[in-house]
Amino acid sequence: MNEFKRCISVFTHSPFQVRLMLLNMLCDWVAGKPQQGEKPKP
Repeated sequence: MNEFKRCISVFTHSPFQVRLMLLNMLCDWVAGKPQQGEKPKP
């Protein structure tokens, strides 16, 4: 839980560009995970 709070504090204090980069990374990570019942994309 402490890690999560630290991530949130870093996120809230970071400039807009950094937030966008982190969000893109998070979206890529979520999109890259194969959903159940679906074949992973190449």
